[in-house]
Amino acid sequence: MTKFVEKGYFSKKNYALLLTMNRIKSLHMITLQAILFVVFLVITFYFNRFAADDYHFIGELNNKSFQEIYEHLYFKWHGRWASNFLLLAFLQLRTLPHFLFFYGLLTCGVFYLGIQRLFYALNHYFNLSSFYISIYSILLMGGLFFCSSSPNEIWFWYTSSVVYFWSTIAFFYALSSFLTPNKKWLDHLIYILSLAYIGGSNEPLALLSISLFFIAFLKKEQIKLSIIGGFTVIIALEINYLSAGTLHRDEITPNLDSLNLVLYTGYGCMQFLFFKFHTTFLPALFFCFPFYLLGKKASYIPNQFKPIPQLLYSLLMIYLAVFFNQLMVIYALGGLSPARSSVTSSIVIVLILVRYLFLLGSHHKSKQLNLSPIIYFNVIGLIIFNIYFFYTHRQYAQAMDQRINFIKKKSNFQEEVYVPPLLLHPGYLYNAELKENPKYFVNQHLKEGLGIKSDILLKMN
Repeated sequence: MTKFVEKGYFSKKNYALLLTMNRIKSLHMITLQAILFVVFLVITFYFNRFAADDYHFIGELNNKSFQEIYEHLYFKWHGRWASNFLLLAFLQLRTLPHFLFFYGLLTCGVFYLGIQRLFYALNHYFNLSSFYISIYSILLMGGLFFCSSSPNEIWFWYTSSVVYFWSTIAFFYALSSFLTPNKKWLDHLIYILSLAYIGGSNEPLALLSISLFFIAFLKKEQIKLSIIGGFTVIIALEINYLSAGTLHRDEITPNLDSLNLVLYTGYGCMQFLFFKFHTTFLPALFFCFPFYLLGKKASYIPNQFKPIPQLLYSLLMIYLAVFFNQLMVIYALGGLSPARSSVTSSIVIVLILVRYLFLLGSHHKSKQLNLSPIIYFNVIGLIIFNIYFFYTHRQYAQAMDQRINFIKKKSNFQEEVYVPPLLLHPGYLYNAELKENPKYFVNQHLKEGLGIKSDILLKMN
């Protein structure tokens, strides 16, 4: 385009006007991209249903007190004292109509505000209006969603979300409080509570937080706040780790020798980084592309930014984050880690990705590149994405509702209730299918949650 200006086909004034119009169109499309992602979340939360362990805790609360269950979890199962409290607290409202829908909206609303606080804390780099911060907060949330290797477990499975999703939310609140220039008493309170929740819920994220505080201390960045933060996480983590429940759980999990630990960790890294690349990191890269355009708009100019070395450095940091995340969980469990436990890696990856795209955009301020087709591609893709998963999730939710009603009806006069398998893809909803064995834990949990005496079996023929 600049060649046409140099040759006189366009005046500089008209060229500047054309660039302004392109920026306005891009902003509209970026806004539409954010809106479409919010629409997806709202629809998916509406069709979300309880599954597996959810029914177990519902059944427990129907027969026992809050304190009895909380003590049993801490002393007999695991020491995640913070997430256990939140799990049982929210379930007090389980009888409200559309409980999971409003719980999902609340969770994402709190997460959105946490990301927004982070943007305001860093706004001296961006100089963005409130509207821009609102839109890009949603985009960062979407980037983390697509970076998650198991969003159905982290975002939509209730029992898992209070552990992994809410600890992620706490991390962003703690980070924003740490980076806020002029802190008030509320910032300090949010900082302490957030770090305590991380230590009492998510062990890999707690260790990442401790590492970050140690680095900040070495660099003499807010030394007093780093020490307070580090000790808060350590104390919360010790209460978690040294509980009788955690020690008991460690006794019943297998121990791996050094060779198997290395092999399992290597396989876990390969699985996380490459096996799901097309469904996680590639969509996240496209979804976060607007941060490149944000870098071109922002007043911040990076010093000595070199794209290739920075790319290699970013990839190295991503690999190290994934490696240590997998190593910690595999060592603790004595086998391959559940996909939801990799949320710590996802947080690191999306922050590195957003940082790199922003700095690359700032580096390319002088280059007039027409990259708006990527935004149009994102919008078209999200429209198709929403339509497909609307029908997928609606059909699955209807089938689940029919199954529950069928079990309740048959349990009134049958000692064993046989149900056909769900032959529908759950999409992004969490699915824990029943088994032919009535003693299988999912079957038992559903029985407990529904409060019936009949055994539930999957009928395969």
